[in-house]
Amino acid sequence: MSNISVTPLSNACGAEISGVDLKNPLKSSVSAEINQAWLEHCVIVIRDQDLSDIDQVNFAEAFGQVGDYLRPDTLRNDAMKDRHRSVMFVSNIVENGEAIGTLPDGEMMFHTDTGYAQNPHKATTLFAIEIPSKGGNTIFSNQYKVYENLPKRLKKLLSGRNAQHAYEFGVMVKDKEFYNGPDVRTATHPVFRVHSETGRRTIYVNELMTESIEGLSAEESREVLKEIFALQKEKQFCYEHVWRKGDLIMWDNRCTLHARTDFPKKQRRLLRRVTIEDSTPNTAA
Repeated sequence: MSNISVTPLSNACGAEISGVDLKNPLKSSVSAEINQAWLEHCVIVIRDQDLSDIDQVNFAEAFGQVGDYLRPDTLRNDAMKDRHRSVMFVSNIVENGEAIGTLPDGEMMFHTDTGYAQNPHKATTLFAIEIPSKGGNTIFSNQYKVYENLPKRLKKLLSGRNAQHAYEFGVMVKDKEFYNGPDVRTATHPVFRVHSETGRRTIYVNELMTESIEGLSAEESREVLKEIFALQKEKQFCYEHVWRKGDLIMWDNRCTLHARTDFPKKQRRLLRRVTIEDSTPNTAA
């Protein structure tokens, strides 16, 4: 047995893993323990790490093939040209007049990463390099629990239906009902899906990217989604993470949503993102 320990962080989701230094290659037995904790808790936090780009990529590769940078190449600036293809910075920092990352300031609505792709990435890893004095917290919502608490009438209405998803790169708060610009990527996914590893049912719509539910009128789709979005925000289903420098978080995009709280615009925030591809396409519940 390894020396790692797993400590739940909330009743909704999230667990802290201690006793591991991610600069060292993970033994298969340790990665298996971490993977099991991740599947059970949906979000894992490993604190006090000191990771380079390749350290983070190596960690992610223990759980699957790392994902490519799916955003338009026009958004991959000079600061990123010599970095690993899977690396993306989430940051408000500007150097030499150029933003070094994406999604800079302010709040960000609940969403799942790469939900605009036909086969979304199963996991995201995010590593904290610079953190503001307050704010910029990440809130995770457990979609297993949201599905379990969805009214029976909605489960019946939405069973077997798909939803349309769209994302205009860089948008953090949806201020238009529909997105159809040149930099918008779209995909269709089941409203309910079966998790490819746990076999549990989850709900797969979110406030930032879900445009409409197929087979419903525009008005009914809006009202149904509004009801689901309100449920997803309830505190009983959420864990709010207050970042510290050196935190590495991995979350499961198949069964969680995440959102960001606001933070002081003049304070620097820098996190490094690497995603992990899913070998199994979405399957309907």
